[in-house]
Amino acid sequence: MKKKRIILPEKRYEKAPSEEMTLAVKLEGKRKQITNDDRDVILDLAKLFNDERQDSINYKIYGKIRMIFRNMYTGTTAYPHLYNRLYPVSDGSDGVFDGYLPYNEFAFLRNDGMSQRVQTPTVDYFDDFTGFTQTITGTTGSTNHNTITNVTAPQFNWNIYLSYAHDKDEEFPMKYTLSGSTPALEFVSGDGIPFRITDNGGHYKLTSPVEHGMNASDYIILEGRAYYINSIGDEIYNSEKYVVSILKSQVESGVTTFNNDIVTGKRCLDNSNLEGTTSQYYVHKLKTLTDVDGCGIDKAGFESTIWADERKLLFENAAGDNQVIVERNRMESIIYDIKEPFVLSGLTNNLDYLPTDVYVSIILRNGNGYFVYPPKVGYKFNFHNTWIDQHFDGTASEESNLSGTTFTHSGWTFTSGNTIPVGTELTGAFIEYIPTEMKERVVSESIYKFYADYHNFDYGQTGDTETFTGATATNPFGYFYQPHYRVKLRELSPYVETSDVFDIENLPQNARYYGKEGLWKWRDKYAHGYIDDLGYGTDNPFINNIHYVNTEINFYLRNEELYQHKTDGIDDFNNNPNINC
Repeated sequence: MKKKRIILPEKRYEKAPSEEMTLAVKLEGKRKQITNDDRDVILDLAKLFNDERQDSINYKIYGKIRMIFRNMYTGTTAYPHLYNRLYPVSDGSDGVFDGYLPYNEFAFLRNDGMSQRVQTPTVDYFDDFTGFTQTITGTTGSTNHNTITNVTAPQFNWNIYLSYAHDKDEEFPMKYTLSGSTPALEFVSGDGIPFRITDNGGHYKLTSPVEHGMNASDYIILEGRAYYINSIGDEIYNSEKYVVSILKSQVESGVTTFNNDIVTGKRCLDNSNLEGTTSQYYVHKLKTLTDVDGCGIDKAGFESTIWADERKLLFENAAGDNQVIVERNRMESIIYDIKEPFVLSGLTNNLDYLPTDVYVSIILRNGNGYFVYPPKVGYKFNFHNTWIDQHFDGTASEESNLSGTTFTHSGWTFTSGNTIPVGTELTGAFIEYIPTEMKERVVSESIYKFYADYHNFDYGQTGDTETFTGATATNPFGYFYQPHYRVKLRELSPYVETSDVFDIENLPQNARYYGKEGLWKWRDKYAHGYIDDLGYGTDNPFINNIHYVNTEINFYLRNEELYQHKTDGIDDFNNNPNINC
């Protein structure tokens, strides 16, 4: 005979809310004759609403995107169409019109689309009206390079897709470069996190360019050996997230690991169980769920950004046109809307259960073709304050599933991006999976880098500057941004539930059996509307059988050469005069 237990509601998962379990029985009764087709139905509206909310798998995803960008590169071009539209450094009175790319090349919503002016008919008497005759009296906007209309403008520079993490890649190639003549460290995502090694007398200091996620008393795996972490951090504020220290007394004779300048390391919790407690490292592989027409964007009403627009009126531009407005920056705030509700069903994520997150993916389209396409993919440790990382040299780091179409105009060659279909695989975040906690930690979000073709717009991107070194014709400096933004649909409890009963029913999809411990482990899925005392949970508006999930995105588009917040830890903004986007 099987033993069974009644589990109280608060024991369903850690910190679950209590429920009334008593049944009040009153010693009284009422009788009433029920006639045919006459029934009394008592509805508990709160319970009905909650049941529908928990059962619904439909999600409406929408939100706001704020463009945060400062157009900083000045250059020149011999392509007449572009040269006539640069935002000149001077007022143009000296006949020199070198300057900044027009902001419309970065905008979510371009404002230079072609439109037609139609003569407005006048009717004095209704009896005299015989119908409208359309007469085009003129046009605005240029068609010399590309024809952009108000219909195509929202998809011309950027495309927005919905995606999810369907797989992982432990063999994603990576590099980490130091300045000077130090050779780059080449490794794959499954090798772990890069660390710089410093000999500090009685101990070795290992500094990571990304948050390592380790604690004192954990272990770190270096070249297959486990070393006890004696301490984390040093005298610098916030360094505990980036620095670990190992006493030299742990290092056996003949070990050459610490003769290197750079090494990769993995977190481990128990050196007697390396296989079961060592973190796994990999890159998310995202798959698109919508096509280019699956998302609409428009201006956000009643929105006033804190950033100033930068435009000027030229008396005369390079083409000799008078009274021309040129624009360097326009701080946009737009709304995006995934047109059809997303149905959370029939998908499996990289951990083999129904996804709890999806992603809003913002992909550079490069409609005019002024930038080299496709963009390249890197991570936080591939960007440095004063030198360029070798990871981006050549074409190996390009986003392989993005393609472009080449076209020519007046002898000039350009490559604009193609739209991508449903099911396209994209490169996502660099992830640490912690087996004992059954959860992922984001080591670094993926970052897309792009730059202008120096034949089309030359801002010195292929050589050294006063503050930045290492750029070449095959590895120019440019712009970078985060392409994928997480949208939380469901929340898993941060606590790991366990059971030593082998024959157990109704386990969640994320349950795993740990044979060495003889335990089932899983993380419970929080109910919609429940927020625990640590802030975990989801509580989105629910109406008409749809959850409405609002996610606001600050879209940082940064200048690689001039942005000076790429070092480890937190910079002191009060003492840094070069804070540029």
